[in-house]
Amino acid sequence: MKTVRAANALLRNTWAPLGAVARTGLTTSRGAPRPAQSQLLLLAPPPTTAARPFSTTPSHLKKKDRGGGGGKDTGKPTPSTSAGGSTKDSGPQPNPSDPFDLADLIAAFDKADQRHGDVLRQIRQGGRFSAEALGALPVQADRGSGMTFPLRELATVTPAGGRRWSIVAFEESSVKAIMSAVQRSEAFNQQPQRSEENPLELVLTVEPERAEEVVKRVKGECQAWRERLRDEVHKREKVNKKWRAGGVIVEDDLVRLKTMVQKLQDERMKVVAQKEKEVLQFVASKS
Repeated sequence: MKTVRAANALLRNTWAPLGAVARTGLTTSRGAPRPAQSQLLLLAPPPTTAARPFSTTPSHLKKKDRGGGGGKDTGKPTPSTSAGGSTKDSGPQPNPSDPFDLADLIAAFDKADQRHGDVLRQIRQGGRFSAEALGALPVQADRGSGMTFPLRELATVTPAGGRRWSIVAFEESSVKAIMSAVQRSEAFNQQPQRSEENPLELVLTVEPERAEEVVKRVKGECQAWRERLRDEVHKREKVNKKWRAGGVIVEDDLVRLKTMVQKLQDERMKVVAQKEKEVLQFVASKS
């Protein structure tokens, strides 16, 4: 008991001068007394409880992963999904919460339509003997490096009337490389002629494709288009059967989905048949 009293007396003696200063009042640099409340705050003893260091913060207070699921943070980005079960990169995906939503199949069909439709348009515009085909021809501008560049990056390609094409190089050093590339190509297989008026210009005369060769290419492209549509349908049907086996949908739902998918496939097949007919008629009119 004496020890506790001695400790209390020591504390009173320690803080006594501070209390006296608080009663007499502090002054600012200009001689004006500070408010008593500020003095007491400044002179109050520090709190006895130390702040918790960051390293001891409980795990449940640490930042959660961005997904908001409270799962383990692996440091890897998580692909964002929409309500329809799709990701930004892969497009719409089959959604078990809405099995009758065929957005994934429609998107796949649209990609096939665009790809094969572009090929058919190129055939109508001249097939392999077009500005696009010439511009895509690889040219080895520097033999030492072995690197190749599309011809359109080294020259301009424009029709010169009839079956003649004009190739104007940007630089003199590229002229010989362009001539060699055209001569080695299977599509053209001939040496362009230098223009007498412009040393940077090459003139190429192309032979038209035979009508039967063009027809064969058109039919082959349309057949590949149909196969692509069937493959996409097969993928979706596998998903539907997996849902049925897992109890996600019932048998009636599976039958309904099969009918919906078949109807959508039939509609796209009609589009392919119509495009094929149009291009073949165009080829026949030009022969």
